[in-house]
Parts: sequence; structure tokens; C-alpha cells
Amino acid sequence: MSGGERATSRGSIGRRLLLSVSAAALTLLVIELSVDRFFPVLGQVYQLDPELLHDTIPGSRRIQPMEPSRLGEGDQARVLVEVGEDGFRGDSERGIEGGRRVLVLGDSFVMAENVPLEGTFVRRLAADLEAQLGCAVQGVNAGRSGYGPDQSLLLLQRELDEVAPDLIVCVLCAHNDVGDLARNKLFREEPAGTLVRCAPRLGARLLDEFARRRERSGGLGLQRLVRFWREAPDRRPVDSVPVGTVDLYLAALAAQHDEFFLRGDLEVVSLFEDVYDADVAIRPDSTAVAAKLSLMTAVVRGMVELAAARGIPLHFVVVPSAVDVCPDFGIQVDPARFPGYSPRRLVEQLTRAVVEAGGQATDLSEALRAEGASVWVGGTDIHWNAAGQRVGAARVAADLTGRADVVEALRPR
Repeated sequence: MSGGERATSRGSIGRRLLLSVSAAALTLLVIELSVDRFFPVLGQVYQLDPELLHDTIPGSRRIQPMEPSRLGEGDQARVLVEVGEDGFRGDSERGIEGGRRVLVLGDSFVMAENVPLEGTFVRRLAADLEAQLGCAVQGVNAGRSGYGPDQSLLLLQRELDEVAPDLIVCVLCAHNDVGDLARNKLFREEPAGTLVRCAPRLGARLLDEFARRRERSGGLGLQRLVRFWREAPDRRPVDSVPVGTVDLYLAALAAQHDEFFLRGDLEVVSLFEDVYDADVAIRPDSTAVAAKLSLMTAVVRGMVELAAARGIPLHFVVVPSAVDVCPDFGIQVDPARFPGYSPRRLVEQLTRAVVEAGGQATDLSEALRAEGASVWVGGTDIHWNAAGQRVGAARVAADLTGRADVVEALRPR
């Protein structure tokens, strides 16, 4: 081979190598942009907050994987969860011309990270109200996974002026909201019934947990994709819990009560690891349950008084626990072992707290019980699915349109 031929050959190899490198770089760039824009796996939408304990990250995005075998109508195996720049799920647009705004507070049942945005309770409720009242209605999703009513009260105080809603809806989760008050340690009640703000501190475990979350959400898109698929076996759903699980719930709830109500320990050690409020359902006459329910009434009263002071209608929604209304659910209470158990007690106590606080509530127990397992994610996942949120929204909309003050607040102008 002549010198010219060798030079031509080397040039050809160089060009092919350059093309290969360029193609690889372009592929990596496409993967990076695609992961960030369309498939933000391991993304984080929550951060620690000095007042609320935790709050959403404005402009954040994540993918919520769901078990394909448990998907019902309107569900998806991969749900894109987007937080607007205003901190609420969905877009950040405000002020539909001639429309009305409904602010919906609550926990993961409202945030609904397991359901596509258009199928969430908030979007369904706005659409149902719009259809029945004949005016444009915008639902503002102020749900936060892991929140208790105490955090919802603080969030309402923070966001009320900015959002300027025409109606406020607060969703109470009968499964764990009573116990949240002892775990969050945000308020205590004085003997006269006055609600007093506490100053809880975040424990080292929580600080480490959120630091690990930030670390996992970092790195290149390809790295996050590989990590996501490797962790797939760890996300396999749990169908049921051992027989002694309810005993563990009772022991944990007793310890949480003693820690906060008796010893006054203000270290917060858990934000998302909620347990079924078995003590309320099984031991209603205990002093621990009485103390937590009294504090619940005071927290709800704080919301009622704030809304009344601003002249804004407020409506509460009580969502039952799947433990109590779904016979096929993976967590069950054995009446033979716990003769004091009543499947209606949690909802009854929350509804009573609302009434005693001067509020009005919709109890979704019968509406959801009538649908059976079809409205729940299933296994040991306590959340309602897209079908459950549709059923719940329709029931709540019917009650809201029966309130004269709500109709007046939302009527077209």
C-alpha cells in the first residue's frame, strides 16, 4: 500500500471514529434530555421545610411506577407527576376568565401521585362542579403526600392570600390522619381548647433520608435509568401483611402518643411512614385516643375559623380506610381478636370532629364501599385509584351543589 493509500485509509478510519463518537454523544444527549423531560425517574418532588416539615419543590417532576396487574380504568403503569412553579401539582396558571377557584387540601389522596393528572380527585371535582353550575371552575391541587390535617392548616395559612380561592375543600384520610398529629408534633391543645403552635425539630434520620433522596435523584439520565430498572424488584407490591401486624400498629401508636402527649418530645422521626389508626378503631375509650381526637377537633376548628374570617365556604371530605370498607384488602382487623373493633369508627370520629368544630363534611364510606375493590389500588396500598377518585368527586360535587353558600360563591358573574 502506497503512502497516499495509507493516509487515505487512516483518514477514513478517523472519520468513522469521529462519526461513531459523535453518534454516541448524540445518543447520550438524547437520553439525557428524554429522561429529564419525558421520563424523570427517581425525581424528587418534596423537600424539608422549617414550618411545614416538608413541602413540594416548585418546578419538580418525577415518575411514579404502578403495578401493571392492578391498573383499572384511567390508571397508568407510569404516572408523570409535575409540580408547577407555584408548588401545586399541575400547571401554574391562575385566573380563568370568569371562572372560580377551588383550593383542595389533603395528603396523598389529593396529591394522587398514582393517578394521571386529569383523573385526579381535584380535576374530577372541578369538572363536575363546572358541569353542574355552568361556570368555569379551576381546581388547585394543594395535596402533599404524608401530610396530616395540621400541615394542611399551616399550608392554608401560608397560601390562602396568594391563591384567593372561592371555595376550600379539605380531604381527611381516616386511615392515618389522627395519628399524624402525634407524629408531626406541630400543635398541642391547652386545657381551654386553645390550639398552640409547637416547634418540632427534624431528627437525624429524616435529614439523612432526604439527603439520600437528593443523591439518588442526581447524576446523568442514563445512570438514573439504570438505577431505576435495577430497583424494580424492590418495588414489587405486597399483597398482605402478617397476622400480628395490627398488634404492631397498636404498639407503635401507643409509643407515639406517650412520646408527644406525655413526655413532650418534639423530635420528628417520620413523615411518610404512616400506620393504620388501629387504636381509634379498636380502643375508642382510651385516654390516648381521646387526647388525639380532641386535638383533631382543635385543628379542624382552626381551619373553620380561618375560612369563616375570610368569608370563604369550607367543606371537609372524609375518605375511609380501605382496611374498613374493602373485604379483599391486604390489611384486615380480626374482630375475634379485637372485639372492640368497629369498621365505621374512624370515619365517625373524624366526621364528629368536623361537626364539633363547626364544619360540614361528606362521608365517602358508602359511596366507596358500594364499589368494592374496584376503587382501590389493592394489596396493602391504601390509596384510591382513578375510579375511586371519580366516584369520590361525583359524591362531593353533589353535596357541594346542595350548599347555598357554595353555589353563591361559585355562581357565574
